[in-house]
Amino acid sequence: MERNILISVYGTLRKNCGNHRIIENADYKGTYTTEPIYNLYSLCGFPGLKEKGKTAVVMEVYAVNKEEARRVDGLEGYTPGEQATFYDKIQIETPWGQAGVYTYVRQPNESSLIKSGDWINRFEKVEDLTTI
Repeated sequence: MERNILISVYGTLRKNCGNHRIIENADYKGTYTTEPIYNLYSLCGFPGLKEKGKTAVVMEVYAVNKEEARRVDGLEGYTPGEQATFYDKIQIETPWGQAGVYTYVRQPNESSLIKSGDWINRFEKVEDLTTI
């Protein structure tokens, strides 16, 4: 099956994370950091991405086939054509072309903001340079 669908992942689907097994056979394109236009929040065991933020987010891009894309949609609780109740899917520009990414549709607690923008390194302290 041809892998021609690009997805951009920022949380538990990334390499060495719990849900990566769903896309472990996909074609890894690379890792990049977005412009600071999102916010990434910890929702306990997984993250949520919000648009219109001020954080650069670390993402990995994969080329997946239709079956892999369907499994990722299922994991994220996303059904094309239905109103999103947890995650929605939007297209974003990546260094490898347009890719789908899941955005959190609910209002997160601001105290759960991941300042580093990196789910894998979310526990590392980020120095606030605005106070220096």
